Amino acid sequence: MSSGEEDLKTRVIPVTGTSEDESGGAEICEALESLPVKPQERYRFIRSIGFGGMKSVLLVRDADTGREVAMAIMPDFRERPRRDLERFVREARLTAKLEHPNIVPVHDLGIDRSGSPYFTMKYLHGQSLASVLRRLRKGDPEATERFNLVRLLQIFIRICNAIEFAHSRGVGHFDLKPENVNIGEFGEVVVLDWGLARRFEQEDSDGRNKGTPGYMAPELITADGFPADARSDIYSLGGILYAMLALTNPLSRLPVEEVLRRTVTGELIPPSDASPEGRYVPGALEAICMKAMALEPGQRYGSVSELREDIFAFQTGYAPKAENASPLKHAGLFIGRNMFIVLILLTLILTGALLYLYFRYWQLAQMLESTGV
Repeated sequence: MSSGEEDLKTRVIPVTGTSEDESGGAEICEALESLPVKPQERYRFIRSIGFGGMKSVLLVRDADTGREVAMAIMPDFRERPRRDLERFVREARLTAKLEHPNIVPVHDLGIDRSGSPYFTMKYLHGQSLASVLRRLRKGDPEATERFNLVRLLQIFIRICNAIEFAHSRGVGHFDLKPENVNIGEFGEVVVLDWGLARRFEQEDSDGRNKGTPGYMAPELITADGFPADARSDIYSLGGILYAMLALTNPLSRLPVEEVLRRTVTGELIPPSDASPEGRYVPGALEAICMKAMALEPGQRYGSVSELREDIFAFQTGYAPKAENASPLKHAGLFIGRNMFIVLILLTLILTGALLYLYFRYWQLAQMLESTGV
């Protein structure tokens, strides 16, 4: 969506003042020693699905269950540093513990006979949210009919549900973006790629900050920023909402260095100014988006539930807290929510006024008749 049609990639951003562990992956770490060895005949390769970061994903058939599953592997594990092997296993174990309808389920974890770690997960059909938004920006008729703003907000709520659940387990995703959300053929919404996920109390001090420019919170970019916590994911959720409203990534079509600079200085263009000509962006949703993506973590929503409640408020005809609506706006929304009752009251008032006028006319006619006028 930005600077071309390709999906956004997670990037590594060097941070000064920290050191890296460059020990080779051939030295088996403790995380791998406890993993079971995969029976060679259990999984049959079908085709490659894709690759990104440090892993490749294959489509395989599980002989035990007879179903097709996605298998994540690390092809160059022997050249990988120890921390990458540990992160790969950590992703599988963290995701496996997050049992939620909107989080991709992990089925199996182990190592193959060559010593390479792998894990299997549900094979997801459908398309990424990034693909949906690209089609909407191009004016694709089928996408435009199927994914209107109401539907996009329903998808956003489900993403929030997944992240709120992860936060309740003390886990942050730290790489939320439309590319990491899968939209199923029957309305399923699944958050995937938990490769950068970690517990909030766990530091990731390997000398590199990782994430996707435009969706990374400012504190994930600077070495001396605020520590990453739930509000870092809230910033990224705001970025996803931004993309839904503007049909483009935050700070799109800019060099990576400029995106990072504007992120840490808070120079964010409102989605209404970045959206295609003719696309309406409700002011209330823009206010929610900008609050979620505030520069200072303390100015963002304190939790995902607060963000979701503001979306619910908009959906049900109330003013979100982020909007700081005027009394006149509240009054207008009240009328909008209770339009049927208002119409009945207006009808009764009008009927009463007409009856009153008729009664007065009748009285006047009787008086004139009695006086012989």
